[in-house]
Amino acid sequence: MKKLLILGSLFSVLVVRLVAEVQTPVPTGLSPRPDALFAPLRGDPRELQFALRVAKPENGLLAAEVAIGHYYGIYRWALPGDLGYTQVNIGGGIFPRFNFQNNTDLQVIDFYANVPVDVRVNKWSGRFMWHHVSSHLGDDYLRATGQTSERNSWNSLRSIVSYDFLPSFRLYGGYTNHFLVLPAGQKRHAFQSGFEASSRVFGGGHAQAYWANDLQWWQRTRYRPMFNSQLGIKTGREPAKGRGISYFVEFTTGPEYYGQFFERKETRVGVGAKFDISD
Repeated sequence: MKKLLILGSLFSVLVVRLVAEVQTPVPTGLSPRPDALFAPLRGDPRELQFALRVAKPENGLLAAEVAIGHYYGIYRWALPGDLGYTQVNIGGGIFPRFNFQNNTDLQVIDFYANVPVDVRVNKWSGRFMWHHVSSHLGDDYLRATGQTSERNSWNSLRSIVSYDFLPSFRLYGGYTNHFLVLPAGQKRHAFQSGFEASSRVFGGGHAQAYWANDLQWWQRTRYRPMFNSQLGIKTGREPAKGRGISYFVEFTTGPEYYGQFFERKETRVGVGAKFDISD
């Protein structure tokens, strides 16, 4: 299982880099830049991304997490009257978690598939999408605990609206309806909000600091808040946009984001790096 994950990860990185190389930014038409209308949510741990994390839970073992995910722009249209633009993307990702203290056992892995429609009108932007998550316990975890695997999946309609008060400050909020879930009987509603602030570019124009905060509360966990705060520095030729590497520290508390463990509460600190590959 671990070898397949490693091979799949390398293949995904190669494919994404090749696609990114041939994309040409265009106002409208095929293959637009996927994050030009709706910027990624930096504070959301489940935003599709390429990232590595090491986290220490308050009462648990050191964990290593990998995020391998990306959006691809399909087509962009101009809205009537030069109001703005809308585009369709497609994206997918995997989020495995490993024990990083006693061994390298795979504990859990979540698979994501998203089909968003993005809209931008001046300082307003929105993302409206079909959203699928399936969560699976790792073979190593099953052997160690003696548990049996139970399928957990969510098919959802998700909406997020964002407003850029300044180029350096953004607020957002959203709602998700889980219309088809397994096991059946889980509650449907979920809410999300957050803000992001960034500094001026420094370091000869190759670095920018940011602070991103994300808050989610789901009906399935009786609206207990899930909070993530990330403080980082992005480096690159143009760190305010485009390719670069973000180095960050973060604090997370609340029900776990992994689907198999959503009933468990966790408070932790972590460090990591994210790799932005879109031009």
